[in-house]
Amino acid sequence: MKAIILSAGIGSRLGNITDKIPKPMLKIRGKPVLEWNIKMCKNAGVEDVFINLHYLPGVIKNYFGNGNKFGVNIKYSFEPSLLGTAGALLSFLDKLNDEPFYVIYGDSYISTDLLVLEKFHLNKRSDFSILLTHQNKARKSGLVLCDENQRIISFTEKPNVDDEKYYLVNAGIYLISSPKVFDYIKPKIDFGYDVFPALLANNFKVYGMVNDAELITIDTPNLYRKWVKTS
Repeated sequence: MKAIILSAGIGSRLGNITDKIPKPMLKIRGKPVLEWNIKMCKNAGVEDVFINLHYLPGVIKNYFGNGNKFGVNIKYSFEPSLLGTAGALLSFLDKLNDEPFYVIYGDSYISTDLLVLEKFHLNKRSDFSILLTHQNKARKSGLVLCDENQRIISFTEKPNVDDEKYYLVNAGIYLISSPKVFDYIKPKIDFGYDVFPALLANNFKVYGMVNDAELITIDTPNLYRKWVKTS
């Protein structure tokens, strides 16, 4: 199995916290968030990890190198301008060989076993599986509705909903096995706004697996300070 870890974001909402360090390299519990995600991949038997870069790329490349000391093989792709969460996959298309692969958002972390997601994906015969969790403040997330068989029937990115309620949201880990998904991916488009609505409209088998382990996001200075204090 292979994995693409999306790591090109600027983290502009974090202000001067990311002046000299890209958001995926901010430390949570003693390690960069990106390192936790690479460790999660290794634990699931992922050998090849692809990382897209844009903001301060040298910080990430100098830390992880070719991945040998982390037990994986890492290859990078630099984006002179951001390609979007979905568009970023195009840089690695020739390396995927039409095989199933994970997509992981490199600036957040949830404690999970990727092999459990793989088992779920196979049991459902899914084209595209999404790890889900319950969160309040869904306005900054992708809101998901599933049927009784866990098939996703609706996806709304950054919805206008009540922040005091808990909703089923996108946790930022995907498993993709249908090469036809790439028919709906172009440069500068995102999964939440563009790809998911297209897949649902075209009857792709998109399923959501719920994992209510702690989701660590650091979208704002206050959130980051919260995690630093509790690390």
